[in-house]
Amino acid sequence: MTIHDANQRQVFSPAVTQTASPLATAAQTATTAAAPAAQYTPPYQDGLFRLLFSDKEHLLELYNAVTGSNYGPETKVEITTLETEIFDRKKNDISFLLDDKLIVFVEQQSTVNPNMPLRFLLYAAKTYGKMVPKNLIYSRKVIPLPSPEFFVFYTGTQDFPEQKTLRLSDSFMEPGHGDLELNVQCFNINYPSGAKMLERSKTLQDYSLLIHRIRQKCAAGFSLEAAIDEAIRTCKEENILTAFLNDHEGEMRGMLFRYLNDDEFRKVYTECGYYEGHDDGLKEGARQNALQTAAKLKAMGLPVSQISEATGLSEEEIGAL
Repeated sequence: MTIHDANQRQVFSPAVTQTASPLATAAQTATTAAAPAAQYTPPYQDGLFRLLFSDKEHLLELYNAVTGSNYGPETKVEITTLETEIFDRKKNDISFLLDDKLIVFVEQQSTVNPNMPLRFLLYAAKTYGKMVPKNLIYSRKVIPLPSPEFFVFYTGTQDFPEQKTLRLSDSFMEPGHGDLELNVQCFNINYPSGAKMLERSKTLQDYSLLIHRIRQKCAAGFSLEAAIDEAIRTCKEENILTAFLNDHEGEMRGMLFRYLNDDEFRKVYTECGYYEGHDDGLKEGARQNALQTAAKLKAMGLPVSQISEATGLSEEEIGAL
């Protein structure tokens, strides 16, 4: 029996220590900086990227594109994505066990977080903890562990190189000291700036093209909802993600709305004319678009609970539409 056969779900609830240490001060400063006043932020939920690449075939295609590997369809793939809520409801996007030898962690981000090495470290610790039965960590025999790899795929609108490495050691207070390291490979998958990466994966290219077309329509004056509708229509006509769109179109509309958070969220709403330089204007514009999206999803027959997750609106607000 391999170690992952003995998985047991556990609730992860890290304790918060109140202290005046430099780390606590830095954490408080970072939290303040990351939360501008009156900014509407959709809830962190499963995204379009996660849904698309939770398919085994797409995952293998993605991994082969990133690493230059050639794993075939017979390769064993086991999804290990964390379902337990950690750190204010933020889950990791995708993680999977590949051929019982590699554990791969993947995130898609519209704003690259410089703390991704730390986040991946915590995700990895939690994932390994679920794989290894507690009693085995006291064994005299070495426990075989799948080797970890960490990837971030960037889809934001700021300038970003085709590839960049983030290192845990860059966060250490004493540079050059410490015995722990974790490297995260970041790839720009925007269309067309991430062309080299996109050439290696048709699914990744199609995903990038869909996001690109939504931005184009917004820049041309379309509302966000209309931009999503038009981008989906043209992609289907051109056989871009056609099967996926046919199977998940209603669900995907909500995911696209959720996806636009943080800097990307603000940027797209600027392009769509909702934001005119004031946080309250952004918040109201976002709310109106959430209501419009919710009404459309409701008309398509989606459950109120799913619409609430997709838009951030309460079930009472959706029921009143």
